[in-house]
Amino acid sequence: MYVSKTGSVIKQIAKLQKFIERLSRAETVQNRQLKSVLGDEAYARYLADYEYQKYLRTTLKNKPPEITEYERRLKAATFAFSKADHFSQKGVRTARKMFNVSDTMFEHLAEYLNENIVGRPDLEIWFDRPLAKDLGDSFGVSPHGFPQVVTSKSLKNIGGGYVDQLRSIREVKIDAVKEAIQELTSPAPDVDQKAIKARFDRLRKLSAD
Repeated sequence: MYVSKTGSVIKQIAKLQKFIERLSRAETVQNRQLKSVLGDEAYARYLADYEYQKYLRTTLKNKPPEITEYERRLKAATFAFSKADHFSQKGVRTARKMFNVSDTMFEHLAEYLNENIVGRPDLEIWFDRPLAKDLGDSFGVSPHGFPQVVTSKSLKNIGGGYVDQLRSIREVKIDAVKEAIQELTSPAPDVDQKAIKARFDRLRKLSAD
């Protein structure tokens, strides 16, 4: 059943579109202004998404010890590999021994990953790619194949995990306004139980912390 596009509905859509234009130009839109145009229900959804973004940023500042240890080991193994590679280009005979050392460090890193992180969704989400059990051998013995922590500034970081969920507050506002416009211009949708449960779970987790 379509919502009848009465004059009030059309006027409301126009207001919402103006807010998108303002936000797209990076103009400041206060929460009280947003609430006035969204209404109580849509504004409540926006607040839930806003709080989740705050939660994500706080989480990213507090890495679990397993992730910190993985970063330390990856950094050490990468340094050893780079040092061996540097000497090998100069023809230094000891480069082979140095590569043996870095190879062993990467093998141990793969073991650490499998034994302490793989299979734990709360830790796997910290990485820039999906992890699978017993895939350590596929990473090889160089830094190129190993997954990066999502906060890493390395060029090898391909994104993913928590980073894929991050949005700026302006993006959250734009999405909230777009969702309100969609509700006014689309057929009355079936209740999205999964979306409701996801929001509920996020709020419950926030309140429990």
